[in-house]
Amino acid sequence: MESPFFDAICRSVRAALECRDALICGDDTAIPRSLWPPSGAPLFIEDARVLAHPAMSVFPDARFVAAVPLHRGAELVGALWVTDPHPRALTAGLRAQLEDFGLLASLHLQQQSDTALYRLVAENSADTLIRGSLDGVRRYVSPSIRTLLGYEAHELVGKRASEITHSDDVEGFGRQMLAMHDGRLDSFVTEHRMRHKNGSWVWLEAFVKVTHDPATGLRDGYVVSVRDTSRRKELETELVHHAYHDGLTGLPNRALLYERLTAQIERARDGNGFAVLCVDLDGFKQINDAFGHEVGDRVLAAIGSRLVSCVGPADTVARRGGDEFVIIHVADPPLLDSAVVLAQGVIEVASAPMTIADWSGSVGLSIGIAAAVGSIAGGEDILRAADRAMYEAKACGSNGYRIAESR
Repeated sequence: MESPFFDAICRSVRAALECRDALICGDDTAIPRSLWPPSGAPLFIEDARVLAHPAMSVFPDARFVAAVPLHRGAELVGALWVTDPHPRALTAGLRAQLEDFGLLASLHLQQQSDTALYRLVAENSADTLIRGSLDGVRRYVSPSIRTLLGYEAHELVGKRASEITHSDDVEGFGRQMLAMHDGRLDSFVTEHRMRHKNGSWVWLEAFVKVTHDPATGLRDGYVVSVRDTSRRKELETELVHHAYHDGLTGLPNRALLYERLTAQIERARDGNGFAVLCVDLDGFKQINDAFGHEVGDRVLAAIGSRLVSCVGPADTVARRGGDEFVIIHVADPPLLDSAVVLAQGVIEVASAPMTIADWSGSVGLSIGIAAAVGSIAGGEDILRAADRAMYEAKACGSNGYRIAESR
């Protein structure tokens, strides 16, 4: 075994024990394995010539021969050999010195093995491993960062994570790092976006933990395990979208409709009025019955798109269920005038002829309008008012609208 550390141990053994030779071997090239000491027992020969010990074949000029086994874990991996041309008695002090030097060599072997193992894990882990100082500066970045963010590891060493963290996420992440620096936090999990080398943003999940100096117990930095969560974020976004949007038309569903309605009611209490338009299709059941649900679904989707084309960016078009739609209309005063103009535009655009599969024709609409200004009891109240007005319009024929009476 050749290394500067083992060379230093051998020099120290020769100086401390005043012997001629000391060497560390890890294979049977120089010394046959048959001569190695047993795994748990050092070998001490006070005078090899007197004993005619086989070690004389390797050390022909040696009288005193000693060998201490070296271990890596439980495995025997080598031996520290000490020889001298003069015989000497084995004392307790000599034995202790030899065993101490052997233990030191074994510890170094174990450390080498652990270091190699840690490096193997770090360099081949799917997660990116990072070592940093308490001021947030990276001191080590594992090679898998190339797959994660497109950078070579050396490009990020000496820099802070905040330098490539998304502006919307950097404040929260910075607070956690500061708390760790100040000793108020020893570990945390964070999820944020970091800039890929190609300029795109990647969602990451980082498990951050403070480390301590084994000798002093003082906090000396942190380690991080980082993984890509972009796909999970995409799935979460899809799940949230499906929870709040109608699968057929892609429009907000009842759940999102009521959320937005509640938010608008809160604004209305501050004087920001809005109107609700309940839209019901006329004659849709006949299309469904005659041409099947596939055509009917495509008609609903087409009507939904036409409704969206009529509204402003602050408005919401939602599918309430079946062939019923609701529009939350936000406008400056006069609010009702704006809602009437919108209803007229919706009827004109949505009832225009269309062709879907084997069906060609137009769909009529009935619209009820209810204005919400000032104090409003709740979303159901304004929806009921718009519903009543819609049924009044339907009773008067297709493609009409009515304004709910103030109550």
